[in-house]
Amino acid sequence: MSTLTAGAEIGIPCDVKQGPFEDEKLVSFDTMDGPVTGFVSANELKQIEDRWVIRAVVMSQEGDVVTVRVHGSFFTTNGLATIRREMAMAA
Repeated sequence: MSTLTAGAEIGIPCDVKQGPFEDEKLVSFDTMDGPVTGFVSANELKQIEDRWVIRAVVMSQEGDVVTVRVHGSFFTTNGLATIRREMAMAA
């Protein structure tokens, strides 16, 4: 199993809805601690075929758990999240 390098940009699969402003989206994505929901700038998102991913920066990896920082305004986190390694996609 390869290790994700700290500072690497990855994409996390997410659900996207229109936010209160044209350039802001409401997103939700799964983490090890449960779903995270909040608002992000549209430029933090990328659509790959029929799915959306949110840009995240790898902070660290221990085994199959990756700690990431996601830029946005979230209801239950300051932008730090832990995800399963298999959720990490090349951004």
